[in-house]
Amino acid sequence: MKHHFFILFIACFSLISCQETDTFYTITTVNDTKLKREKETIEIQLKNLPEFSKEEYNNLSIFDTKNNLVLSQLIDIDQDSIQDYIIFQTDFNANETKKFTLTYQKEVQINNKIDLRTFCRIVPERIDDFAWENDKVAFRTYGPKCQQLFEEGKPGGLISSGIDCWTKKVNYPIINKWYANHQKGVSYHEDHGEGLDAYHVGTTRGCGGIALVNNNSYFLSENFVSWKVLANGPIRSIFELKYPPVVIDNMHATETKRITLDLGSNLYHCSVSYKSENTLDTIAIGVTLHKGKGKANSNKAEGWLSYWEPYANSNLGTGVIVTPKSVSNIVLDTIIKEDESLNNIWIHSKLIHQSASYWSGYGWQSAGDFNSAQEWENYLSKQSRLKNNSIKIQISKN
Repeated sequence: MKHHFFILFIACFSLISCQETDTFYTITTVNDTKLKREKETIEIQLKNLPEFSKEEYNNLSIFDTKNNLVLSQLIDIDQDSIQDYIIFQTDFNANETKKFTLTYQKEVQINNKIDLRTFCRIVPERIDDFAWENDKVAFRTYGPKCQQLFEEGKPGGLISSGIDCWTKKVNYPIINKWYANHQKGVSYHEDHGEGLDAYHVGTTRGCGGIALVNNNSYFLSENFVSWKVLANGPIRSIFELKYPPVVIDNMHATETKRITLDLGSNLYHCSVSYKSENTLDTIAIGVTLHKGKGKANSNKAEGWLSYWEPYANSNLGTGVIVTPKSVSNIVLDTIIKEDESLNNIWIHSKLIHQSASYWSGYGWQSAGDFNSAQEWENYLSKQSRLKNNSIKIQISKN
């Protein structure tokens, strides 16, 4: 198993003078929808900035029209030690246009103590979970040692590629703290003021786990076998998980997930790809039913699936969004079955060139953002419209 880490970010804290060189670019961003956008992530490909050398990428900074330095993050997505793109976040009113300046700075201020950030890591002290979070949500999934324990009949083992929700109600990182406290006997299954993990996954899909679909049957991958971190905040964390082959009618399909979580979002994005002897047609993204006492709903035209259920003396909304044109079926059967792995509602998405992508996540009533199933469904509806009407970006050299 290869473990790769690359973390680099640029943080801002004060007003500083712009343009230390004569070369700079104007970035014009346009929200041409009637929807307000909060913490919208803007992505600029560095290959579109020919005036800057690759050696200068690490010293690029972004300023708003008031000459304020904007928090940004450089990402080397292919891990070749050359930055590929720079991202930053901003808010938009309906039909708003905003401009920014991108330039080279000789000195870049770094701060490693940012409370609001994304974060992900392997967790060897808890068997081998992989966990990720931002200021809104946290998740984990299970690795090969966890599966090995199950196969050996030892405590703590589980065979599952489902996604677990760690429901948090604070905006600062909790992953390291909760795992450390759990090792000391302070259970993260109990709420000590920051939230808890009361979300049972088992062999279900949890919150956004997937299955291949063939002849009306679901084929599930087992625990991930390798992982790789590609970026780790503060604005965005990206990592990859690879899974052992799924066997479908004597055909082997190997699954790779690339999961991205941005600051300020209740949803993570997952790009999944397969390698197989034959062409695959469809995947299903699932949300667990637990006891089946929640409200299931969907909107095929907008490409979303929702489940609102009682949870930890409160309520929890979970959901999935896919590109509407990729939806082939939605299954809202809430009858609980003896086989736990089938206790999910599903949205089916067509594979294109053996790949698909989707968003999944949750909203916890106790965290204060959503107070009803309708509010959670409204969020999914709005996010679907936003994600299918991206910000328009124009880059011009000055």
